This record gives sequence, C-alpha cells and structure tokens, in this order.
Amino acid sequence: MIQEDLLVKLVDRIHTLHIPYMMTGGIAAIFYGKPRLTHDFDLIIEMDFHRIPELVNEFKNDFYIDKEAVQQAVQHQKMFNLIHFDSGIKVDFWMVKDEEFDKTRFERRQEHTYKGRKVYFTTPEDIILIKLVWFKNSQIHKHREDAVGILEVQKGLDEGYLKKWAERLSVKKLLREIQ
Repeated sequence: MIQEDLLVKLVDRIHTLHIPYMMTGGIAAIFYGKPRLTHDFDLIIEMDFHRIPELVNEFKNDFYIDKEAVQQAVQHQKMFNLIHFDSGIKVDFWMVKDEEFDKTRFERRQEHTYKGRKVYFTTPEDIILIKLVWFKNSQIHKHREDAVGILEVQKGLDEGYLKKWAERLSVKKLLREIQ
C-alpha cells in the first residue's frame, strides 16, 4: 500500500467517526509547498474522552493503537500515535490544545480535495507559522525549508495574519528572514 492510499483510508475512517481534524506537518507542507519525503502523518483532532473506545475499535485491526496512550493524550492535550501494521507508517494524532493559536488555526482549517476525497488541511499561513516555531525550538532545518517552500509556491497569503501571529509566537525575525 502506498502512502497516499493509506492517507485516504485514514481520512475515510476519521470521516466515518465524525471526528473534527486537520492535516498538518509534512503532508500539509508538501500539499502547499515543495515535494519532499515524509514518513509519517500528522493530524490535529478535537476529541472527547467518551469517543476513545469508538476510535480504538475503528483502527485496532489495521494499526497498533494503545488505548491508554489515547486516554492520556485526550486528558492532557498531548499526542498519541498509530502504527500501520502492513507498512509501518506512523500516524501522530495531536489534540487541539486550549491555547489561542491552536484554537484559531483549527477554526481556520480549509477543505481541499486530495486523491478524490474531501480532506481538511491547516491553512498555508498556519503551517508556515508552526514550522517556524518547530524550527526555533528544534533547529531542524526541514521545518524552515518547508516554510520557505510554502512561501515560494503559495500566492496571496494573508500577510497581516502572518505578521500578527509571528509576533505573538516569537518567530517574527525568522519570518522576515525567509520572506
């Protein structure tokens, strides 16, 4: 199974569960920017504690999933992951945090068509911003390169939004450098 097929299968299941989500990370950076390799999927989801058994049941036959890890992630607004048995592809599910930027970017998510499916993605502005935050915190250059790639490909970005949040997220200098 190729990565794109697995992504479609994953999104179909999330839609079946009616879990609000958005793609982020490398897949979103590739979608909006320049191609590169990625070996996992990152999604931000909004989920209630009582939905955990339903989610675990939906994925347990094709993915390694740890119910306790899911419970901890939901309770503490952290991350849990799935690992696809056949391919070894990892899927990171990040909970929407009770923070202004997280809530704002989740509300701004956009519906796009990907491989014939409706898929929700973080906006290009928000992926640029979060990639700069990740770069600032980790010094991993792929995050900076992803942000640059999106800026080079996408036209008509909301400059006011970028500047406002770059200031609030303390990545204003990095944003200026890549622009």
